[in-house]
Amino acid sequence: MVFSHRPNLLKCLATLFLFGSLAFAETVPLQQDQWLVLPFSKIKPNQVSFADGQMKILVRDSAGPVVYKLPEVKSITGFHVKGHYSGGKSAETGPFDEDSVLRFGVVAEGKQTLSGAKRWFAPAWVKKLFQLAPKGAGIDKIHFYGLTNRLSLKGKIRTHPKSDLMLESLVMHIEKDGDFDFSFQFNEPIRAVGLWLSADGDDTHSTFTTTLTSIELNK
Repeated sequence: MVFSHRPNLLKCLATLFLFGSLAFAETVPLQQDQWLVLPFSKIKPNQVSFADGQMKILVRDSAGPVVYKLPEVKSITGFHVKGHYSGGKSAETGPFDEDSVLRFGVVAEGKQTLSGAKRWFAPAWVKKLFQLAPKGAGIDKIHFYGLTNRLSLKGKIRTHPKSDLMLESLVMHIEKDGDFDFSFQFNEPIRAVGLWLSADGDDTHSTFTTTLTSIELNK
């Protein structure tokens, strides 16, 4: 009798494991009213649109972030992004990619704040970045995880030469047009206050489209 119930027991355990795993993934809404599209000063902005639960970023020798403020500070262990890439990001020859099909940025809570003279002289994108922090808190930096079309750069990390608020890691290789399934697990959880996505082609004068169909945060 004990052995006859074992298949049912294993099935129940498998079901519990599945629902337990799903419970630790949070879906981020891809709706226009949930995201803020920002321009950079003196750079042509991307064209960003939302429809049917998807975000489409048209890059035409342009750049700019799309920002999502989390409802509350969340400790996340990684992410899973699905989407589609079409067009052509031009090849680069430098030691690191200056343009990207997609940089998935996680804005980490920290102790840095923007006050006094720093607030007056900060560019608009920096002010928006610090507005993601909840009242009484600050920002550490944006942890960027990028797609690269140069396999030799996969695994490269740098602090952006123009701002120590941006730490960039190239973690996935994408060679050509098509669907992508992009996931990454952090070495340590990040206490996140928001997401900062960017696709850009202003340095390489590239034209392409990046469409995001799903974003999940692992907790």
